[in-house]
Amino acid sequence: MGTNSMEGQIPPWIGNFTALEVLNFETNSFSGNIPQSLDKLTSLVSLSMQRNKLEGAIPPSLFNISSVEKFNLGSNQLTGSLPHDIGSTLPNLKQFGVFYNQFKGPIPPSFSNISQLEKLILHGNKFQGQIPPDIGIRGYLTVFEVGNNELQATEPRDWDFMTSLANCSNLQQLNFQLNNLSGILPYSVANLSGELEWILMGGNKITGTIPSGFGRFQKLTVLELADNLFTGTIPSDIGKLSNLHRLLLFQNTFEGAIPSSLANLTQLNELLLFSNNLGGNIPPNLANIHMLDSIDLSCNQLSGQIPREILSISSLTKLLNLSNNLLCGPIPTIGNLVSLGVVDLSSNRLSGKIPASLGSCNALQFLYMQGNLLEGNIPIELSALRGLQVMDISSNNLSGPVPEFLKNFRDLKQLNLSFNNLSGAVPDGGIFCNKTSVSLQNNSMLCGGPLCLQLPACATLAPHGHSTLILIFCIIGVLVLFLCITACYYINKGCKKPSESDQGSTMFHTNNYQKISYAELREATNSFSPENLIGHGRFGRVYKGTLHYGEDLLTVAVKVLNLQQYAANRTFLAECHALRRIKHRKLVKVVSVCDSLTHSGHEFKAILLEFISNGTLDEWLHLSRSNSTMLDGTLNLVQRLNIAVDVAEALEYLHHHIDPPIVHCDIKPSNILLDDDMNAYVSDFGLAKIGNIKPCEDHLGETSSIGIKGTIGYLAPENGMGTRVSVQGDVYSYGILLLEILTGRRPTDALFDGATCLPKYVEIAYPDKLLEIVDAAMLRHIDTISLSTQDMMDLFIAPVARIGLACCRESASQRMRMDEVVKELSAMKKAWVAHLPTDQ
Repeated sequence: MGTNSMEGQIPPWIGNFTALEVLNFETNSFSGNIPQSLDKLTSLVSLSMQRNKLEGAIPPSLFNISSVEKFNLGSNQLTGSLPHDIGSTLPNLKQFGVFYNQFKGPIPPSFSNISQLEKLILHGNKFQGQIPPDIGIRGYLTVFEVGNNELQATEPRDWDFMTSLANCSNLQQLNFQLNNLSGILPYSVANLSGELEWILMGGNKITGTIPSGFGRFQKLTVLELADNLFTGTIPSDIGKLSNLHRLLLFQNTFEGAIPSSLANLTQLNELLLFSNNLGGNIPPNLANIHMLDSIDLSCNQLSGQIPREILSISSLTKLLNLSNNLLCGPIPTIGNLVSLGVVDLSSNRLSGKIPASLGSCNALQFLYMQGNLLEGNIPIELSALRGLQVMDISSNNLSGPVPEFLKNFRDLKQLNLSFNNLSGAVPDGGIFCNKTSVSLQNNSMLCGGPLCLQLPACATLAPHGHSTLILIFCIIGVLVLFLCITACYYINKGCKKPSESDQGSTMFHTNNYQKISYAELREATNSFSPENLIGHGRFGRVYKGTLHYGEDLLTVAVKVLNLQQYAANRTFLAECHALRRIKHRKLVKVVSVCDSLTHSGHEFKAILLEFISNGTLDEWLHLSRSNSTMLDGTLNLVQRLNIAVDVAEALEYLHHHIDPPIVHCDIKPSNILLDDDMNAYVSDFGLAKIGNIKPCEDHLGETSSIGIKGTIGYLAPENGMGTRVSVQGDVYSYGILLLEILTGRRPTDALFDGATCLPKYVEIAYPDKLLEIVDAAMLRHIDTISLSTQDMMDLFIAPVARIGLACCRESASQRMRMDEVVKELSAMKKAWVAHLPTDQ
C-alpha cells in the first residue's frame, strides 16, 4: 500500500492479519497514532510506515515482535523514547530507521547486542547523551546516521564509538553532523572502512587538526567537516579522493594555503572553503576540476591576483564567490562562465575596469563587485545580462554615465551604484522608478531621472551669446573659493584634526569612555589566551577579560577587530558610530575602546563591552544539557515570556527611538545574552561580526553584500535576494526567534526540508494543534504554575504564535512594527500576571 496518497488513520483491524509478514504503508498521508493492535502481527518481518503524518508514541508492545528485521518509521511526528532493551526484544533487526521524528532520550546501548544490524538511521530527532561506545562492535553496520540530534562528546572516551565503528568493514555512510560533539577527532577515524561513501561531521565543536589518513577513503563522495573548530592546514592527501563530489570545510579556522592537490579531485561538484583563515594565492590548477559547479572561497585572507584559469571553468553553473579576501589586480577575462548564476568578487582590492567579457555570462542572475578599486565606465556589453536580478557595483571608482540599458532589465530587483563617480543623466524608467530598489547616493554628478529619486535637474547647454557671461561668473567663483580656502587654512593652522584611525577612540572620549591601552587588554585577557576566547568569526575574535578600575575589577568582553579584512577601519568606525548612539537597558553596554599598537608595532583596534555571564538564549533553548551551570536545564514559560519582551523592547528602541534608526541585521538566539536573573540583552558578539554594523545602517541607504546579510533561517526573504536592509527585516528575524522560543525548534531543523519552514509549521498547527508543537521542555514546568492548560493556551501559547506569525509575513509591508509587538506582549504579560495566584 506504499505511495498511494492514502490518508486518515491506520485501521486497527489490520492487527487481525496475524500471519502477515510485510506491512508497507510508506509515503502516504496517514495520521493519528499507530494502533496497538498491530502487536498481534507476530510473524511480521518488515514494517514500513515512513513518510506519513503519524504522531504520538510507538506502542511499546510493537518492540516485542521479535521476528521483525526491518523497522522503518522515519519522517513522521512520533514522540517518546526508545526502550533500553530494544537489542534484546528485536534480536533479528537488520534495518532500524526512525529519522526525522521527535524522539528523545539516549540511544539504547543494547543496539550493540543485535548481531546482524546493518542500517541504524536515527538522524533528525532529539536524542541526547553519548553515542554508545560499542555501537559497531558486531561489525555489520553499513549505514550509521545519528546526525541532527543533541548528542554530546565532552571527554576523549566519549569518542570510543569511532573505534568500534572501525570493526564495520562495509560501512558506507557515517553521519553525526549537527550535534554537540566537542574535543579532538580521534586518529581512529583513519581506520574506518575503505567502503565509506559519506562522512558528515559538520555543525559540532570538534577541535584540533584533521587526522592524516583521509586519503585512503577512495570511494568517498561527500566529505563534510564544516562549522567546527578545526585548526591547522587542510591535509594534502584529501586530493587523493578521486571520487569526491562535495568538499565542505567552511566555517572553521583552517590556515595556510589551499592545497594544490585539490586539483586532482576531478569529479568534484562543490568546493566550499569559506570563512576560514586560508592565505596565499588561489591555485590556478583548480581549473582542472572540470565538473565543478560551485566554488566559494570567500571570507579568508587569500591574496594575489585572480587566476585567469579559475574564470575559465566552464562547468561553473551555480556559484563563484571570492569575496572578502585580499585579492588585487585586474579581473581576468570572465566570458567562459556562460552558465553561471552568481558571481561575487566583492570586498577585495581589485582594480582596473569591469571586463567587457562579463557580458557573455548570459545566465548571470546575481552580480556582486562592490567594495573594490574598479574604475572606468560600466561596459555596454553588460546589456546582454537580461536575466540579472541583483547588481551591486557600489563603493568603487567607476565613472561615466549610468547605462540606459539597465532600465530595460525586467528581472532586476536591486541595483546599487552608490559611492562611485558616475555622472550625467539617470535613465527614466524601469527599476529607476522604484526608489527602494535602486541606490545612487554619493555620485555627486548625477542628475535627472524619475522624480522619486530627487536628483537635481540636468543643466541645459547655454546659448553661444551667453558664453562670455558664464566665463566671467566662473572666474569670479574660482577667486571666491580660493579666498575661502586660504582663510580656513589660517584659521585652522596649528589645530590637529584626528585621523580616520583616531576617530573611533575620539568619539568615545567625547562620550566619557575611558580609553584602554593594548598593554592593559593583553594583561586583562592573559595575552589573549585561547581559554579566554568566547567567540570568533571572520571579522574578529571576542575574549573575556578582567580590567583593573582603581581598586575594583571589571569583567568585560573584548571584541578584537581582524584588520586583515578589507575596509576594516571603515567597519570599526561604523560600529563606533552606532554604539555611541545606543543606550538602553536591554542592549549590551559599551565600556571602552582601544585604538593602539601592539608590542610589535602592528595596528590594533578593539571595543570593550559589558560581559553577560549566563550564556545565550540559544544555549538555554538547545544546548543546556552540556552546560553544568544551567541547573534545571530548561526555560520555563514565564522566563520565555520575559525574554521575548526584553528583546522586543530593545528592537523597539533601535527602530523607533533613535533618529535615524539602527537595524541590527542578525537577531537570533545566539546573539541574545542572559544574566543571572534571566534578563535578556541584545548583542552581536557571539560570532564577532564587527563588520555587520555598516551594511546594516539603513539610514545610509546601504545594501548588504552576499556574505554579511545575516544568518540563514532568520534572514527575511527580501534580504536573501540582496535587497537593502530595513527594520522590517529585523521584525522577521524576531518573529522566527519568537517561534523558536515557543517550539524549541531552530528554523534550520531537519524537519523543515524545503517543503515547509518554521512559520509554516506553526501556521499549520495554529490554533487548534499548537499544544502538539510547543517545546515539551517548557511544558515540564506547568506543574509549578497554578493555571489550567487552557489558560496557558489562551494567555501565552496562542498569542505568541499569532505575534510570531504576524512578524514573519512574506510581505515586509504587512509585518507588525516593533512598537506594536511591545504593546501586545506587555498586555499579554499583564494578563498573565493577573491570572496567577497572589502567592506566585
